[in-house]
Amino acid sequence: MLGLSHGGTTIYSSDLPSGEVLVGTMDGVVKLRRDGGRWPVVSHSLVGKHIHALLFVDGTVFAGAWWDGVYASEDGGETWQARDAGIGVRSLFSLAAVDIDGGKRLFAGTEPAHLYYSDDMGGTWTELPEVRSVESLPRWRFAADPFEAHLKHINFHPDDPTHMYVSIEVGGLLESTDGGETWADVDVPNPDVHRTVIDPRNPSAVRTTGGAGLLLSEDGGRSWQELFGKENDIGGYPDQLVHLPSNPDTMYVSASRTGPRSWVQDGSIEGFAGGRIGRSADGGRSWTVLTGGLPDRLHGNVEAMCLEEAGGSVQLFAGMTDGEVWWTGDGGETWSMVAHLAPVSKSVHTEMLTGERTHALRFSDGQRVETSA
Repeated sequence: MLGLSHGGTTIYSSDLPSGEVLVGTMDGVVKLRRDGGRWPVVSHSLVGKHIHALLFVDGTVFAGAWWDGVYASEDGGETWQARDAGIGVRSLFSLAAVDIDGGKRLFAGTEPAHLYYSDDMGGTWTELPEVRSVESLPRWRFAADPFEAHLKHINFHPDDPTHMYVSIEVGGLLESTDGGETWADVDVPNPDVHRTVIDPRNPSAVRTTGGAGLLLSEDGGRSWQELFGKENDIGGYPDQLVHLPSNPDTMYVSASRTGPRSWVQDGSIEGFAGGRIGRSADGGRSWTVLTGGLPDRLHGNVEAMCLEEAGGSVQLFAGMTDGEVWWTGDGGETWSMVAHLAPVSKSVHTEMLTGERTHALRFSDGQRVETSA
């Protein structure tokens, strides 16, 4: 089984292609099951909850929900129980896990940006407060309501689970070499960092996506080079980035044509993100725009993407701001839209795409205040 979500696992490796995928949407978790070339909906759970992240750990599925903590399922996403004791900031944005000391350590990132960990499969969580001690903290700020930066992505050095990176949107890239006890800012060209992808063959090679485009550091973050920027044919605002486990030089990236604030122009009723997906065979130095059933530019933005390599086959799923789910079973040669669900998105991106505001969320001393727009 695979998970397709905004802030969860994105790269999978299996012996056989998975026939089920859980999709984290703004209206719960939807399970799709393969039937030939189709992927019909077979169940819908956590209805009404905005799911940002899905994570699989030793047969348990974890779901991180906007303003609703963490849920766990031990039956493949059919039933769920709250498993978030100790998480004081309730809006979950990212989930990750790593092997450490013979067990699994789970991490959860939130909005406002805090970081928590659990060593008992989510039974109890402990905050790592030093993530908020870095010099960049006063500059952390998201560009739309509720104007609070979130901890968007969590990643680990492939050979050292205590060496971590977290991406703050918007605030920068942070690094820890002691399991999150202490942190330092990484000097990046732009503080809008969405995620890191680390080459398992050479952990000093770190790629980031975000407001500065697609960047590469070959010295662990001390210097950076641009692989593509705002004028790239794929798009000027890259977010999702995955690679083949067997050959990390084969990469897939998604990008909207421009940044979210320009998706709806003055006087427009409906916005247009112009999402595209690209593939590279040389570690991101050159790219090909993928078509093969995809429109020239998608209406929405690819807010979530996952890749599974199973033997000689590669399948990818892409979840969109407008709820479309696209799938390829042949490594990106041919694509089909297999579902149209609730948005796979953070709420503000949906509002930017539609031009509609139904509510505003603001935080005061860690509490949510909901007001009409």
